[in-house]
Amino acid sequence: MSIDQEINITIDAFPDGEKSFIEIPFEVGADIERIEVAYHFPFGGGGSVIDLGVAQNGRMRGWSGSERGFITIEEDRATPGYDCGPLQGAWHAVLGIVKIGPACKVDLKIRLIRKRKRWLVGELHSHSEHSDGGVTVLDAIYRARAGGLDFLAITDHNTISQNTIRPDDPGILVIPAMELTSFFGHTNFLGLAQPVADWRCRRPEDVVDRMAEARANGATIVINHPFQNSAGGKWQAGFEAPFDALEIWNGLWTPMNEQALAFWQELLVAGRRIPITGGSDFHLKNRRRHGHPSNRLVVTGCAISDILDAVRAGRNVVSFSPHDLKAEPAGEDHPDFGSRIASGTTVAVAFDGLSHGDEIRVIDERGTVESIQPRESRQTVEARLDGRFLRFEVWHGSEARLFTNPFYTE
Repeated sequence: MSIDQEINITIDAFPDGEKSFIEIPFEVGADIERIEVAYHFPFGGGGSVIDLGVAQNGRMRGWSGSERGFITIEEDRATPGYDCGPLQGAWHAVLGIVKIGPACKVDLKIRLIRKRKRWLVGELHSHSEHSDGGVTVLDAIYRARAGGLDFLAITDHNTISQNTIRPDDPGILVIPAMELTSFFGHTNFLGLAQPVADWRCRRPEDVVDRMAEARANGATIVINHPFQNSAGGKWQAGFEAPFDALEIWNGLWTPMNEQALAFWQELLVAGRRIPITGGSDFHLKNRRRHGHPSNRLVVTGCAISDILDAVRAGRNVVSFSPHDLKAEPAGEDHPDFGSRIASGTTVAVAFDGLSHGDEIRVIDERGTVESIQPRESRQTVEARLDGRFLRFEVWHGSEARLFTNPFYTE
């Protein structure tokens, strides 16, 4: 059942009079992404004063008095005065009966919005003044919002203090994160305010141990810029450690990203199913912009956990910018990127935002099996999955523009 649920109730009896509470029960299932509560009562000349709040499993999750006529709660966002968090459970809309005026009645509406599939675009690797980013957390969020991003991870080096700054309903999902920065390479821990107890690593084996600890705690782990040309930036802890994705595009397209792309292809050919990500690695001093490159993911729901599920599943397209060039599986019933499908299946990918001089490449374990010069800004490309995997790239000469994650053979 895909339609939303709506409960409409009119309350015109107040058996306990003023200075009492009335609770209206409702159940929230695992398929709900947002709760909306709206109410109206006569005020002004009517003299009634009715307060509003909500409770879950017997605990208050928010209160707004009579200040707001409409409130929302999601897993990671909520109207100020209300607590975001898990939604599933037994709920009550709570009315505080302050003053009952003549002919008082309360019209209450509760809407439960079901999870739906959507594309979100955002940044998975950036920094603030809590390490060496040069901007405040609020400035970083503002810059990401101004760039049209739906989510932002502030991955400061070996610190978690940036995760305590969460502005009221910012209109963007801010993913708690930390970049483990060691002598042997860097890796992002996404989704936890405190992924490890102690970040210090004295040996490559310590890096692997910290990764295992973070994963056991629930973090999504991305190995960053594995071929960065610096003693500490280059990855030296091996690729058998527990990780969820590989950052193949860091900042501007450079030789280190070319090496990461080639290495990822080697991993795929060897049978590894490794999702990819990109990240601007924003620092104010490096003059980069949030979302360049970007991660455009198809998610079911609107929570941070839904975004990280998509990262781990490879439902991600890495593009040079958030909105200029897109690639999506063609048709609502088409499998998502990262899916396992039957050998011999023909997949179709719809591109939008192509430019004159772009080249679409179709790639499997043999390398580039087809090269297409599009004639229009929109083009759908069909290809048959005959090998282990099938993926797509867009280039403009030697300049990378877009990479999809693969479709895999079952």
